[in-house]
Amino acid sequence: MKIVTFIVIVCFIFIILFINILIMKGDLPMGAPMKNSRQRNAILECVMRHHDHPTADIIYQELRESFPNISLGTVYRNLSLLTSLGKIMKITCENHADRFDGQTKPHAHFECKSCGCLQDIPFKPSIHPQEEIGAGFDGIISDYTITFRGYCAKCAKNSDLPN
Repeated sequence: MKIVTFIVIVCFIFIILFINILIMKGDLPMGAPMKNSRQRNAILECVMRHHDHPTADIIYQELRESFPNISLGTVYRNLSLLTSLGKIMKITCENHADRFDGQTKPHAHFECKSCGCLQDIPFKPSIHPQEEIGAGFDGIISDYTITFRGYCAKCAKNSDLPN
C-alpha cells in the first residue's frame, strides 16, 4: 500500500512539473480561451475601415450607433487586446490622444503639430534600422516606429507657424 501511495505522489509531482513547463514555454494557454466577440470584431473593423488613425473616442462614438450599450472602457480594453495580439497598432502622439492603425506592416507616420492629424507616409529606408542600430546594442530590437512631425498642408498655409 505504501508503494502505491508513493507512486501516485511521484506521478502527481511529475504532472505538476510538466504542466508548469508547458505554461512557461507558452504551449499551454493560461485562463479561458478568448471568445469571439461581436463588439471586438466591430472595433477591429472600425479601425481597419479608417485610414485617418481614429482615437478611442472616435471609435466609441461610431460604434454606439450599432451597440448602444457599449462603454468607452470596453473600447479601450479591446483596443489594448487587439494591439497586444498584433492585429492593430497603437500610435502614441506627442500632444494629442493615442491613435490606432489597422496597417501593421512597417510604415512611417506624419503628425501635424498644429491640428494633430496623423497620416501614413510611404517610407522605404535604404537600410534596416533595427539591424544597423542593433549592431551596437546588446539587446534585441524587434520592431520600430518612425514618426515625422511638422505641419500638414492645410496648417502650413498659416504664416504664423513656428519653424
